[in-house]
Amino acid sequence: MEHFVITMVAKKGDEDKVRAYYQNLGPLLEDAQGFHGRTVLESMPNTMAHDVVKRMSPEEIAKHPPHDHETGVMFVVYEKWDSKDDRWNFSSNLPIDRRTELFPFIELDHTHEYYKDVTN
Repeated sequence: MEHFVITMVAKKGDEDKVRAYYQNLGPLLEDAQGFHGRTVLESMPNTMAHDVVKRMSPEEIAKHPPHDHETGVMFVVYEKWDSKDDRWNFSSNLPIDRRTELFPFIELDHTHEYYKDVTN
């Protein structure tokens, strides 16, 4: 089993376009050879920071360095495949153009990589 993970940040105000891109990809994935499932996660910016501030005293907060706030919404996509070749075959034959339907709406700094499961 191959684990493929993508991380990206949508440009501020464009998270709906990134969300729609990955939602629209769903039906194509279901028919892809070697595909075993996908999870798409969308961050809820600043919710963790708000929770931390609610739970800490001003003295505790003062001990921590200030955090830079996200410029946009982060997306994490996790896919499971039989093989790297199956993933490549799928992405190479997509009937959509990522250059126009995704890339204009995400920050340049993004990742995509295969991972091994080291849980045990």
